[in-house]
Amino acid sequence: MPSFDRGFIKWQPFESLISSKEVLNDLEEKKKVAKPTLFPEEKEHLNQLLKEAYFMHSLIVITFFKDNKIYKIKTIIKKVNKEEETIKLEDNKVLAFEQILDVKIY
Repeated sequence: MPSFDRGFIKWQPFESLISSKEVLNDLEEKKKVAKPTLFPEEKEHLNQLLKEAYFMHSLIVITFFKDNKIYKIKTIIKKVNKEEETIKLEDNKVLAFEQILDVKIY
């Protein structure tokens, strides 16, 4: 059986982790986007869609803005709080009206 002698190789894991961390941070920074602005007509349309989805208990895909990123989730609206201008979703996540960018009803 042949023997494999690799010799003495010094392993430096921390240097590779540091450079990887910098690359990952750069990638995260590139993913950040500015918050899109909505026209008053678009806000009114979103308001109507949210009302319809809430009263019909419809499944929706909601697109929202948080921490300089845009997210999409499929959910059902559990509660609407007009005073605080928030909605509570089925997974107990709370979104402010101003975070919502789009709503699709299924």
